[in-house]
Amino acid sequence: MKKVRKMIAVLLSMVMIFGLVAGGVEAAAASGKYNNMSFPHAKRYTFRYNSGYDRDWDGCMYYTDDYFNLDPTASTPNISFMTASYCITLTAMSSNDAGDNWSKKDQNIKALFKKLGFKNYYASEGFINHPQTDSIGFAIGSKKLADQNCTLIAVGLRGAGYGSEWGGNFNLGRNGQHKDFAANKEKLLAALKQYIKDNNIKGHVKLWLNGYSRGGAVANLTAAAIDEGALKDTGITLGQKDLYAMTFEAPQGAMVSDGLTGSKYNNIWSFINPNDIVPLVAMKEYGFGRYGRVWNYPTQGNTGSGYTAKRKAMEKLFYAMEAHEVAEEYKADSFVNYKIDLTDGIIAKDKANKMLLPEFEQKLVGTIALDLVGTRANFVNEYQNGFRTILTVIMGEKLLNGNELDVNAFFAALQKNLQEEPMEARISKAVATPFDTTYGFNTVFKDLVVESLNDAGINYLSPADLTVFVTNVVKLLAGLFMVDPDMAVTTVMNIKTLINCHYPEVSFAWLMSMDPQYNGLADCF
Repeated sequence: MKKVRKMIAVLLSMVMIFGLVAGGVEAAAASGKYNNMSFPHAKRYTFRYNSGYDRDWDGCMYYTDDYFNLDPTASTPNISFMTASYCITLTAMSSNDAGDNWSKKDQNIKALFKKLGFKNYYASEGFINHPQTDSIGFAIGSKKLADQNCTLIAVGLRGAGYGSEWGGNFNLGRNGQHKDFAANKEKLLAALKQYIKDNNIKGHVKLWLNGYSRGGAVANLTAAAIDEGALKDTGITLGQKDLYAMTFEAPQGAMVSDGLTGSKYNNIWSFINPNDIVPLVAMKEYGFGRYGRVWNYPTQGNTGSGYTAKRKAMEKLFYAMEAHEVAEEYKADSFVNYKIDLTDGIIAKDKANKMLLPEFEQKLVGTIALDLVGTRANFVNEYQNGFRTILTVIMGEKLLNGNELDVNAFFAALQKNLQEEPMEARISKAVATPFDTTYGFNTVFKDLVVESLNDAGINYLSPADLTVFVTNVVKLLAGLFMVDPDMAVTTVMNIKTLINCHYPEVSFAWLMSMDPQYNGLADCF
């Protein structure tokens, strides 16, 4: 029974993985070099941001209008401007402190925009109302840059705390750009046009466009559309060097076949942690990519002998943040490959396999895309509606009632219930008759999920929703175990590592550790 327990634990652990995945990565990437020019006129500002489910946390940023004398098409980005842009994305996450009052979910970015001198504040309907499956949240502000004789428009797109919008992440569509991201690109473009009109903005304009995760994917497509002339009929002058598009840990939503790189899009930057699994889906195997250029954070594999010192500098700031308790430890370098003996169910470390985390994650996502799902069309036909439905329900309806799903509690309950003796006989029978309508995996998983949801205090899912969930998850996860059991067991044994690398504190700590304006200090927190 030990073998059976471990096999099923592998499959169920993958549920959590797939629920977190929403993005992709391109073939070409920058080396990670940056311009560290400092800005003596930059002032320090404090802000609040969302992390986890319970509360907002404190952060600080350094800002000056002088950032917009930088050339966004330069070969290397400026690290201080990168960090400031990231701070905008942090505040654009729906505020936890606002509770279930959606009219105040934008309060963090609204407060920061005011501190930075941006006026004419606007928040989208999707930001200040309860999210729907395909909605989007963003905020816009503007200010005059007197020394540059222009108007600066700043945009922050929501990349966390968006509830039902999780369902939109899985709306790939049959062809062309990611259907959900492309639709929200159009919403943002329409809002920008209306904002320019309503505020009578004329002449020279600079646009600062920022997004994290899902918000980054929409920002990437929007920036490319602007480079292609999407705002040319608004009465403003906005050249390529006037658009500063900064995205972080963003999914892929563009099509490589459309031509995504080259000088035309050199003002668009994607800042990626290669240890983060989230930017690996809307898979490159299906032709997805991002516009512009990529800058990679330091890793064991891309940095060389200087990595240890850089990691220590990052960790000093990471562990200084109160919010690091949400992300727990930085575990990227603790990744270990595992193998399983199918005859006796013994799981052991695979000491001969030296594969690092980024390579493993790429292999995992590629296997899901090609060996299990098969094609983009098959994903749409067989998986898309199911995952959209369940994620809309799980991440949305409970949030509507004021209590967002506690993923960690759900996962803990799953692990616990797998060890309970009453399940053993049923699991044994399911192994023997996996497709039986009464005793097979579908029935066992359904009952197990229901019990675990109840134990975690999540008791609102309908039988129909549970059926959709189980049908799709079992089809995907059982298949992965059969295709590559070592990959499956390596995934579950490193589950926290895969999850933690996407927490916003990780990117924030890396950026601050390289930014001379922070000077390695941890006094923001």
